[in-house]
Amino acid sequence: MNEVPFFSVIIPVYNKLPHLERSIFSVLNQSYKNFELILIDDASTDGSSEKLMEFNDPKISLFKRSTPGPGGYTARNLGITMAQYPWICFLDADDEWSLELLAVIKDVIVANKDIECLTWGWYNIDVNKIDLDITSKLYKNSPYLRFSIIDFFNQRNTLWTGAVAMKKELLIRAGCFPENGYTRGGDVDTWIRCLWHSKANMWINRTLSFYYLDSVNMVTKLVQRDTNHAFSPFVNGLLNGSNDKKLISAIRNFQNKRIYSTIRGQYIDRHPPDYKLMKKMNYSSDYLLLIGKLMYNRVKYLCKYSIHSIAGKVNRT
Repeated sequence: MNEVPFFSVIIPVYNKLPHLERSIFSVLNQSYKNFELILIDDASTDGSSEKLMEFNDPKISLFKRSTPGPGGYTARNLGITMAQYPWICFLDADDEWSLELLAVIKDVIVANKDIECLTWGWYNIDVNKIDLDITSKLYKNSPYLRFSIIDFFNQRNTLWTGAVAMKKELLIRAGCFPENGYTRGGDVDTWIRCLWHSKANMWINRTLSFYYLDSVNMVTKLVQRDTNHAFSPFVNGLLNGSNDKKLISAIRNFQNKRIYSTIRGQYIDRHPPDYKLMKKMNYSSDYLLLIGKLMYNRVKYLCKYSIHSIAGKVNRT
């Protein structure tokens, strides 16, 4: 077992009945067989609990929680606690893996014994639209890349839950997923802490995961965007406690872009934009550019709102 990687795959489940066969069979049918599958029923109410009982495979361990936790973070932590093997992979219950995923990453892990965090490419799928993740687009001609927390803060390398493998001991060292204070963005908070504690990280240019944006009961659709992860005590601690100019610049860049993304997302989600967030932006090389983009989006939002208001009054008369 010490020579050949064994994986613990964790799938938290909360009201994902239509997608369970897709996600679970994409793990059970992996060509590489040295894994266990940990299913966490996070107090589902849509029939998912009954469906999970139908999967009959010796690799499966099923655990049930009595109260659902925001974002599935507590469920993932339970899975980490129960995991028997040194490498942990996550898959959300509405997403999917390529059947060669574990075989590919096993070879990379064997060839690079120092890495503690491994990531790869994925497809974003929204109905009939398929799009490649940002890192795969940026480095399409690179077979692999070693990256750091500074690269992550500068958004040169992205992490997504369904396309990452980490050593169990790294996750524990970093404090696992946050169980309080997050309804969204807790995964990003976790990646930041893991990258800070990790000895080595690698991205490989293989598209092995599928992120479905048209699934039922998605946190990204039900919960408003926020910037808690960008201004967490841990991130602020790094910012205020470091003398590394590159790290400080990267964090400021990260925070500014998260504020921009949050406010822009509020437009997209048709939520009232939180302009107070702009006061938290740092003066940096991208500050004026992002402020200009937000002002442009604000004018568009106000114009669109005014037009809809006028149209509504005309229809009522």
